[in-house]
Amino acid sequence: MDRLIACLILRLLPGIGPITAQKLVHAYGSPEAIFDPQAKPIEAPSPHLTAILKQAGHVHKRAKQIKNEIADAAINCLVWGTPSYPIALASCPDAPLILFYKGNFKWENRKWIAIVGTRNPTRYGRDNCEALINALTPYNPVIVSGMAYGIDILAHKTAMESGLDTVACLPHALEMRLYPAAHENTANKMLQHGALVSDFLAEQGFEKGNFVQRNRLIAGLSQATIVIESGRKGGSLITAQFAQQYDRDVFAIPGSIQSEKSQGCHTLIQQNRAILLDSTEILLASLGWAKKGQVKQRQLPLELPANEQQVYELLLQQGRTSLDTLTQKLNWRIAETAVVLMQLEMKKLVRPLPAKYFEAV
Repeated sequence: MDRLIACLILRLLPGIGPITAQKLVHAYGSPEAIFDPQAKPIEAPSPHLTAILKQAGHVHKRAKQIKNEIADAAINCLVWGTPSYPIALASCPDAPLILFYKGNFKWENRKWIAIVGTRNPTRYGRDNCEALINALTPYNPVIVSGMAYGIDILAHKTAMESGLDTVACLPHALEMRLYPAAHENTANKMLQHGALVSDFLAEQGFEKGNFVQRNRLIAGLSQATIVIESGRKGGSLITAQFAQQYDRDVFAIPGSIQSEKSQGCHTLIQQNRAILLDSTEILLASLGWAKKGQVKQRQLPLELPANEQQVYELLLQQGRTSLDTLTQKLNWRIAETAVVLMQLEMKKLVRPLPAKYFEAV
């Protein structure tokens, strides 16, 4: 039995999800060994699981059919345990044994970054998405997202405009009509500048419940996940949660405290579930991509409340300035100025100096 057929059988058997499949593979050493009567696993499966595995003969014919259908549809397969299978995804406990893809894409030795966010971004969110990808272009990362409206599709388009490969994880089988259909032109362009990927079997169409399965792929493929604008609930936060579970870095771009579109990002930062991202230097240092002296820090466009913006701009104009001088120029109370300075310091936009002086970073 070849490995692809063995993986397809495991995928078709009822009661065997990706976590159980991974445990079986580790116990037997390979997918095909699971169905070898002579194989001796490190740990024997439970009687219930053994009974399920004995049903392999019932789905073997369907597995062969799927293999032929995949070939006819020009769909490629990345099988777990082979050199082309993405290293980051392979380390996830729920990694799919088969990753289906379409596209002209080289999988080995790549850098991966996931960019996700709201379906209805503000101009601020769009500007940050474009600025971030443009700043990352010299490092040639693969930009991963979910082909959804808003930040997702903008990330894919900006990556291609910047000459980067981009990968879209889809919430349905590759043979099915693209969701959302409005992005079909972009998807077709991506076949020359990246790939469309899925771990859904043939004929599995789009359902709302598929988003979680799709989001785990986005996080699993990537070395880091960046959230650009998110409400208190949403798919972006689910992707961030998966990234945390996989022990990957999560970054969130802060926004205005008045913006509902930034509340999810603020929650991630406040709960220490994400690193505040306000410059590419933070990201590059965390990933170990930056070479000493190679890259100059590139500040991302921040959206600030009016009072913070006023103080920040004043410090940019004046340079090193005392608390008293700032208060006089603003015509505020000292306590009010101090609070705003503290908020800017937390955002790493202002640096405190001796003798109650401050300067913009």
